[in-house]
Amino acid sequence: MTNAKINEVDSQADESKNTTNALDDKNQTSAEIPNRKKNGLDFRKYTKQIWLAGLGAFSRAEDEGTRLFDSLVKVGEELESKTSDIADSTVGVVGEVKDRVTGRVSDTKERVERALDDRVSSTVSRIGFASHKEVAQLVDVIERLEQKIDDLTDEVKKLRAKK
Repeated sequence: MTNAKINEVDSQADESKNTTNALDDKNQTSAEIPNRKKNGLDFRKYTKQIWLAGLGAFSRAEDEGTRLFDSLVKVGEELESKTSDIADSTVGVVGEVKDRVTGRVSDTKERVERALDDRVSSTVSRIGFASHKEVAQLVDVIERLEQKIDDLTDEVKKLRAKK
């Protein structure tokens, strides 16, 4: 609060005090005036001091409140910076761990698939079923035999046609 405002408030308090003094003087008898005047002055003095202390506290709170607010903003910015750095580094670490785990899972999956294929092939051969490779070879042999049969059929037709 500025000095001009404090002076204005002081002058209003003085006017109030003067009005109260005038009213008190009219209502008092001559015997009560010295004793009441002393008590009234003490009360007014303390009342004014309390009022001024309140104004001073308000002014200081206003000044220091701004400084406190600015200080809190600065601390908040520093904390935000630290936490964002920590979050960024944590994201990086999590990414690295994810990549390592993904690689391990992929390797494990391939080993499991190979082991499963070997077991299935072994089981199929023990039972006596043909493997995929054996079936493919048989299909190739059958196709060659069909081609030879077609060629022989064509030759037989040509020989019959000559007779």
